[in-house]
Amino acid sequence: MQTPRVKEATQIQGMFLLFGFAIAAFFPFLALYLQQHHGLDASQIGVVIAFSAAARMIANPLWGHYADTRLGRLTVLQVCLIGAAAAGLALNVEWAFAGVVVAATVHSIFLVGQGSNMDALALSYLGDARMSEYGRIRGWESLTYATGCLCFGAVLQAFGMGWMMPIYAVAVLLVLGWTTTFRRDRATRLEDGGRLGAVGAVFREAPRFWGFLVAVLLVWTGFNAAWNFISLRIADQGGGALLIGFGTALGGLIELPTMRSSSRLQTRFGLRKIYILGCGVYALGFVLWGSVSDPTILAALTMLEGVAFSLLFTTGVVIVGRLLPSNLYSTGNSVTGMVGFGIAPIIGAGIGGFVYQRLGPGVLYGAAAVLAVAAAVVAWFALDMPVLDQPQAGAIEPIAPLPDTGPTV
Repeated sequence: MQTPRVKEATQIQGMFLLFGFAIAAFFPFLALYLQQHHGLDASQIGVVIAFSAAARMIANPLWGHYADTRLGRLTVLQVCLIGAAAAGLALNVEWAFAGVVVAATVHSIFLVGQGSNMDALALSYLGDARMSEYGRIRGWESLTYATGCLCFGAVLQAFGMGWMMPIYAVAVLLVLGWTTTFRRDRATRLEDGGRLGAVGAVFREAPRFWGFLVAVLLVWTGFNAAWNFISLRIADQGGGALLIGFGTALGGLIELPTMRSSSRLQTRFGLRKIYILGCGVYALGFVLWGSVSDPTILAALTMLEGVAFSLLFTTGVVIVGRLLPSNLYSTGNSVTGMVGFGIAPIIGAGIGGFVYQRLGPGVLYGAAAVLAVAAAVVAWFALDMPVLDQPQAGAIEPIAPLPDTGPTV
């Protein structure tokens, strides 16, 4: 029996709404948490982030393959939510440095399987005709991310950084509870997956994916070098968790209108130009983060991250959807995540911590800006194909309901 349209819309949008709180409880405060709760310096924090990124790099394509071809996207998402909550609580234990690295690495194995499968569920929900509407759905996560950053920043400022992981675990479990309202999706067995399974099928289906991944690697390496140490930069200039939360909340607030308008931008200008614009905004932001010393202004300038992230992330997900068939959505997003949030943090955060501590923030943020510009140049050539470059035809219409794929479980 067909699930009512309002319930389908509520399921997808509610999932992103709740997930925004989980992200807000973790990423904006991670470096400060590792510094204050575990006593790590910038170089050690870079090592933790690099090991975590290595785990994401390995786990990402595996989760994508099993989601698309074996277990289904919803099941993989739920397994990863449970694992992330448990590992997050383990990370709250006051381990020695090696223990922190291990706990963070295990957490990343489960963390990485969440976003790509949520995005795949959203793309399947929208269908090919409404794919550019992804930003309107993803914008709900930005709303709760902004709210969470501000609220959690105030809580952590008042009660200490030790509350970060318990708050995060509760937020993740709320997402898990919400997903129990979803119907089970069916995995698709590949007739000719080859030795690399669904991952190999992605590159056979879309040879230009290689060029896109180069641009992804460049821009997200610059991002990780810059973003993972912005909380330390603000703290070094006299700011605290509340100011950091305020700045990231501004970034989340600007994400909401930017993501919701991304569908119109893609319709008018095409995916290629919007992706390049996102790289340019990041480059500008990185230059300013490295040159401004006032902590309040620095916090306010983090809103540029919200603009750039919105443009790049929403466009990147739709690029995957345009290049690949629906049965490879999870794998395509996972491979992109493997590069952007696996390999890139290893390079960006691993080297970035050393550069920040030894050469200073000016050098770090200048190099990050150069990488963002290089990504724009690569994207100009790699995305030069009609389906990505030309404006998306058709007016913006209401989102269509999910197809009936079987009984709700």
